[in-house]
Amino acid sequence: MAKKGRNKGRVAKGGARRTGAADVSLEVPPLPPADVLADAPSFGDLRVDEAQRRAFDAFCAAAEEPGEMHLGWVIRLDRGFPLVATAEAVFRAEHAVTFAKQDKEKDAGLLPAVGDAVAVRIAPGHDRGVIECVLPRRTAFERWRGRARGERQVLCANVDRVLVVAALGAGEVLLDRIARSLVLAADCGARAGVVLTKADRCGAEELACETTRVHELVGDEVPVAVTSSAVGEGIDAVRALVAPGEVAMILGESGAGKSTLLNALLGHEALATSAVRARDDAGRHTTVARVMVKVPGAGVIADAPGLRSLPLVGHERGLARVFPEVVEAARGCRFNDCTHTHEPGCAVRAQVEDGSIDEVRLEACLALAREMRVSAQSLDPDVKG
Repeated sequence: MAKKGRNKGRVAKGGARRTGAADVSLEVPPLPPADVLADAPSFGDLRVDEAQRRAFDAFCAAAEEPGEMHLGWVIRLDRGFPLVATAEAVFRAEHAVTFAKQDKEKDAGLLPAVGDAVAVRIAPGHDRGVIECVLPRRTAFERWRGRARGERQVLCANVDRVLVVAALGAGEVLLDRIARSLVLAADCGARAGVVLTKADRCGAEELACETTRVHELVGDEVPVAVTSSAVGEGIDAVRALVAPGEVAMILGESGAGKSTLLNALLGHEALATSAVRARDDAGRHTTVARVMVKVPGAGVIADAPGLRSLPLVGHERGLARVFPEVVEAARGCRFNDCTHTHEPGCAVRAQVEDGSIDEVRLEACLALAREMRVSAQSLDPDVKG
């Protein structure tokens, strides 16, 4: 019987993998073209923290062949296949078989995502690696998968700021969409910023009205940048939101102008764009891969396919972080189950009346809180607990 373990993660001749890699029946895509790689972040553009460094060192200490282990960053995903940047090279990688053996309900969040720091094995003389483990995440922006077992998908790991993108000129900006995006960002521990695109499609009066509405919703702590990629307006304001060494993620619906904005930040047409439908201004899914790009004079930004919905399930922490004044005032209400709508002795309504709490923010907070209460009822009992 052949000995086990010695060939774990090895690369067979011709690029085919042995038992150390999962999904061996799938064809690994080639490296992106050179012009695409030119915009990709290098290993040094991303910050390795102490927890990640210690975890990597510990993993190497227990590895059978520590000399083959490298610390890397997942900077792109094409159909689930990672592109990894190490201090020495950029290469395609596959998942070790340990990922395929994970409990799909308990460990789905451990699959490598864009922005993950990973321990990757690459054998001498071969140009593809095997990701052996995901190192600790500082943050993880997740979306709900809509199932009763509490499954989530990590869209970007180790993200410092979420840029919530909304398009102007197609009717009123959807404040609900912005509010729930802020809650998701706060829940994962990332700072938020709002980017209003396509300002050239608005008249002065409409632009002033829409920006005022957004400012009333987000408050003074969240920066708002108004941009027009067509005329180059506001691009530097967005760049200033992503400092060198930081990672931002762009979040918005299809057609919001995310890829166009990134092209403007990069200074050339790096990402594909497409027109919206004229009849309803709905966007098309232009971004099919999850990619990270290094923005000149700034940090790294991750782009992702547009998301039509952002359900909130179990994001009470994020809600409290986005609307702290509502949470604080609610402690003074006469009734513990006060709905902050009509009850006597409601401290929240009292602060709305004296101007301490903005009515727009309160309405958004209450609407999202109601949604989370309803969504919690769809979870299996053991997940709720």
